[in-house]
Amino acid sequence: MNIRKVYLPYAILNPKRIHQLLPNVQSALLKKGFLQGYAHSIHDSNIREAITHFQESENLTPTGTLDPITAYRLLSAGCLEITPIAKKTRAYSPLGRANILLTKSHRQITLFDGNKTIRQYPVAIGKPATPTPEGNYAIATKILNPGGVLGTRWMGLNFDAYGIHGTNRPWLIGQMVSNGCIRMHNPHAEELFTLVNLGTPVHIRQ
Repeated sequence: MNIRKVYLPYAILNPKRIHQLLPNVQSALLKKGFLQGYAHSIHDSNIREAITHFQESENLTPTGTLDPITAYRLLSAGCLEITPIAKKTRAYSPLGRANILLTKSHRQITLFDGNKTIRQYPVAIGKPATPTPEGNYAIATKILNPGGVLGTRWMGLNFDAYGIHGTNRPWLIGQMVSNGCIRMHNPHAEELFTLVNLGTPVHIRQ
């Protein structure tokens, strides 16, 4: 597996400003042996030819122009070859004195074992029109792989149809967007699911 170390300036993300990278690009082309002479910050035919050769060496389309992908490859700090570690299956067991605190103002769930903090997870909560209800509740149901908007885990509360669940829209975590339920990243919901039993207290505070 190749990992590319990257230390890039903001201009690479903005095509209208990528020309500002020309001095850095010329220095990199000189260092990598694609350009002869010295850096003069002028985008001439020699620079275009050098960029073309570099693109060919990287199996990119040889256009001779400095596009963001070419700049990324050229200005990155090189590749490291690593051997991936084999995946390990973690065995979690429910906590003996598990209890959950949702702090709405922080968009965060904290899992305790008694008074000891075990985990903290970012969450999405109800939007202003359909707020997440405050109060003291408990986990009443647990469902594996409910799917769709509920993600990979559902932990229903003993109040109406509210629950803690995964999501198929992880980019909304941290926001007030739900109909009152508490959304988590699927891996977080899966971990929490294994650490709590039915009856685990859930305290929801502002």
